[in-house]
Parts: sequence; structure tokens; C-alpha cells
Amino acid sequence: MILRIIVRRLFFLVFVLFGLSVITFGLSHIIPADPARLMAGPRASKETVDLLREKYGFNDPLLTQYVRYVGDVVRLDFGDSTSSRRSVNEDLRQYLPATIELALAAFMLSVVVGIPLGVLSAVNPNSIWDLIGRLVSITGLAMPSFWLALMLQFAFFAKLGWLPDGQRLPIGVDAPRQITSLYSIDALLAGNLSLFWTVIKHLLMPSVVLAYGSLAVVTRMVRSGMLEVLSQDYVRTARAKGLRQRTVVIRHALKNALLPTITVLGLQVGLLLSGAVLVEIVFSWPGIGRYAVQGVQQFDYNAIMGTTLVIAFVYVIMNLVVDVLYVVVDPRISYA
Repeated sequence: MILRIIVRRLFFLVFVLFGLSVITFGLSHIIPADPARLMAGPRASKETVDLLREKYGFNDPLLTQYVRYVGDVVRLDFGDSTSSRRSVNEDLRQYLPATIELALAAFMLSVVVGIPLGVLSAVNPNSIWDLIGRLVSITGLAMPSFWLALMLQFAFFAKLGWLPDGQRLPIGVDAPRQITSLYSIDALLAGNLSLFWTVIKHLLMPSVVLAYGSLAVVTRMVRSGMLEVLSQDYVRTARAKGLRQRTVVIRHALKNALLPTITVLGLQVGLLLSGAVLVEIVFSWPGIGRYAVQGVQQFDYNAIMGTTLVIAFVYVIMNLVVDVLYVVVDPRISYA
């Protein structure tokens, strides 16, 4: 059954990516800008601009350009970036690991803090834990991420000096030998604990800012799900049998309350990747968020579409993982 779900979702993935490629390609070419002129520079001659336009196929009809682009994407070739003068594949290999590391750290914070806080808030209504849970839920959804980032920089960098203001590593510090391209993991694998703590210090503030909105959603979903489950008859029966509170909460209530939370967590992965744009700009984080912004500013079509398709692919894959986890957590669910 699980294999059938995976095959079906992968089949629909083709149509999702096709539709997204049509939309992004159309929008990027509606913008009244000449990428060849931007690539050549303001002082370039008309002949130079014409040569670049011919080289990159900007003179071809839109349908011809789109068919050529789709053919390249099928071969996992996103073309050349007109801003970096390198292939988009090479740029993504350079910038994507930084965003993945940031998003993974934010996701772990959302899960490790959000689920226990939601459980404590539901089990202890009107307590200090409930107050903290509701406060996090409200402020996390209402507070702009860029404002939180600036406030944390002001407090922990400008005033206290405890944490760096941005970047993945300090200037002059060499990155660890690339194994996974995630600096924290690579530093641990190399046994360099000093470099590992340096990486964690640079990762802490951006990951907290990125995670805070997702943390609010997870806390709120777990709290509401737990409150609903704790009022069910089978939970009262478990308590009447004399089971310990911890057993009732974790084995009976939490497992059934996690289904809507799993959905939210799957959606949050895609939102973390797309929401990293503002965070990466504020913290000068060298990820695909900054790369995408630079592509938009310079009308770099290939960079924009390559980044969009990568994020969409991750988003759809996470939805596939959520569907599989549904069946694993609750075998009663069927997608027949």
C-alpha cells in the first residue's frame, strides 16, 4: 500500500513541476527587462548585446525557449546564470547546503520545543506552561521575522556580544572538509569541536528566527489536538484503570493528537525553505534565498526558475513523506 502511495504521488509530481515551470517561465518573461543588456553592462555596445542575446537564445520565440528549457530541466540542467556567469547547477550546489542546514536546524527547534510545549500547555491548562504556549503561538504568528532578526542582532550582538551578527563562518576561518556540505556535521565528522561550536554560534540566531513562526504553529496544533484527545472516552478509561499520567499522555493521547501536527510539519518544511529569504538577507547567510533575490534583481531567469523548481520539488516530496507517515502512525487510514 505504501509503495502504491509513493508511485501515485511521484506520478502527480511530474504534473506539478510542469505547471510550475509554465507559470514561472511565463511570469519571468512578462517582466519588461532585457537580461542580455543587464549581463553586458550599461556601457556595452549594441553589437555585444546582440551577440549575447543570440548566444543565450533570447531572440527565439517564447515557445522555443520554453521547450528548450524543459528539455534541459529533464536532463537536470538548469542552464547558465546570467548574473554569476556560471551554471545554475553549480550555484545551487554552492548555496543550497547553507539553506538546508539552516532549515534543518529551524525544523528541529520547531519539533523539539513545539511538541513538548504544546503537550505541557494542554495537560496543564491555565498554568505557566499554558501561558507560555499561548504567548508563543500568538507572537510567533504576529511577529515579522525580519523585526525579530533585527532585535536579536541588537540584543545578542550589539549589546551583549554573545553571538555573531551573521555569516556562516567568521572571515578568515576555513570551512571544514566537505563531506555533507553541512558545516556543523562536517566539523563533527572531522573531530574539530572548536569549529563546530563556531558554526553553532553562527547558526543559532538565524535558526531561531526562522523557526519561531513554525514553532508557534506546531505548539498551537499540538495543544488543540491534545485538548481534544484528552476529553475522549478512551483517555478517561485509561485513567480509570489507574495508568500513570505520563503513560496516558504519551502512549494514548499524544499519538492520536499527532496526525494534524504531522500535516503541519510537512507543510512547514516548504515554508522554511521559502521563508529563509528574509532571514538570509538580514543575517547575510549564503543560501539560495539570497541567490534567488539576486536573480530577481538582475532578471536572471534561469536562476529564478531553478531555485523555484528545487523548492517546489522539496515541498512535494515532503507532502509525500506526510502521506506515508499518516499510514505508519494510523494504519486505519487508507488512500484507496
